[in-house]
Amino acid sequence: MSFREGSIFRLQSNFNIFIVNNLKMLNQQKIIDCYNKTASIYAEKFINELEHKHLDTVLLKAFADENKLRGRLLDIGCGPGQTTQFLADHGIQDLLGTDISPAMVTTAQKLNPKAKFEVADMLALSYADSSFAGIVAFYAIVHLGYDYLPTAFSEFHRVLVPGGQALFSFHVGDEKIHQDIFLDQKVDVEFIFYKTNSVIELLAAAGFGIIDAVERKPYPGVEYPSTRAYVWIEKKQ
Repeated sequence: MSFREGSIFRLQSNFNIFIVNNLKMLNQQKIIDCYNKTASIYAEKFINELEHKHLDTVLLKAFADENKLRGRLLDIGCGPGQTTQFLADHGIQDLLGTDISPAMVTTAQKLNPKAKFEVADMLALSYADSSFAGIVAFYAIVHLGYDYLPTAFSEFHRVLVPGGQALFSFHVGDEKIHQDIFLDQKVDVEFIFYKTNSVIELLAAAGFGIIDAVERKPYPGVEYPSTRAYVWIEKKQ
């Protein structure tokens, strides 16, 4: 390869990286805009949703019981704080709720004034390595394509202490559902479904061991009619 060809190759590589990063920012901005617009109505609609989701509460209680004495927990994609508050009510005293939407974080803080919330991007967490004993991320990945999951799982792994656990959930399938209207607001977002085994493979590649992985059918009249997966993982020592 000549010097000129090498320079062109580097320019093309840098351009590709620039395009990828800007597409990432563009997609994230659409997500932020969606939840900034809908934060208040989302809270009204979903703040008490766990009262109607039996398996979710069983798993969250079990996770809280197992991790309440281990150290600080991180709730990623906390929305208006319903999961954060549930964990606090079940013994988690050192807890941080995060969301990519500033309006959602503001809403969560108003509804849960004793808890702590802040804006954070799960693809580039600002926290130091081994900062948290555990992570909960219920439906936090629903807007990420498969290409972004390794980055998210790598960040989960990085900020967890060795042996730290995480519990997260997602919609099962191979659909991508585009929404132009969400909670009566004009938006431009996709909700992405995943194959459970494919997600487990990505988690193993990121350095996690699988403690449990379960699927359930939807609760009629309570939620979107999709099969749900719940994966409980542990950062390998």
